Amino acid sequence: MRCFIAILLPEHIKDLIDKIVNLNSPWEGINLVKKDNLHITLKFLGDVENVSIPLLIDSLKNLKKNFSPFVLKISHPGVFPNASKIRVLWIGLAFSATLKELATKISEEMEKFNIKREDRQFNAHITVGRVKNLNNGKFLFEKIWKNFRIIKQEIHENNLSFKVEEFVLMKSTLTPDGSIYEVIERFPFSKNINGIIKKTLNN
Repeated sequence: MRCFIAILLPEHIKDLIDKIVNLNSPWEGINLVKKDNLHITLKFLGDVENVSIPLLIDSLKNLKKNFSPFVLKISHPGVFPNASKIRVLWIGLAFSATLKELATKISEEMEKFNIKREDRQFNAHITVGRVKNLNNGKFLFEKIWKNFRIIKQEIHENNLSFKVEEFVLMKSTLTPDGSIYEVIERFPFSKNINGIIKKTLNN
């Protein structure tokens, strides 16, 4: 089955991104991500044999014991590979050493299952659209930036932040209407530091 490891987003962040991007708007040559499918990919695994899933889950259960809940914050819109040839539209995240370490450790753990580590450095982001029509991609990116600036001025800074308490192993099924995601297993971080998180959110 086709799998990936991800962080799911709380409703207020999905609503915020929907306001910035307008995910239901029709754009020729642009496939926007459905709001319920928004997530942060930590590691794309590709096709994984069913027999390997239990071992993979056990491995991730051991890994998650080394992490505590942490806070992430929406930073700015961006694109891949560059603004002159937009193929992917995304919403970025402020740098988090914990998030980077989590993605690195997961990647190292997956090498035990012959899932190779990516050559490129981990770049934390939330994909919001994939672009085939470059002109429409540029126009939409400009619109996203405009919306982001307006919304950022209207809301409290804390509304850009969210607490991460777990990561998940996801199954992805490709259909003519887009991908359907299903949680296979959740991996809640074992140590609770709500006091530190609350302090971070208030700073």
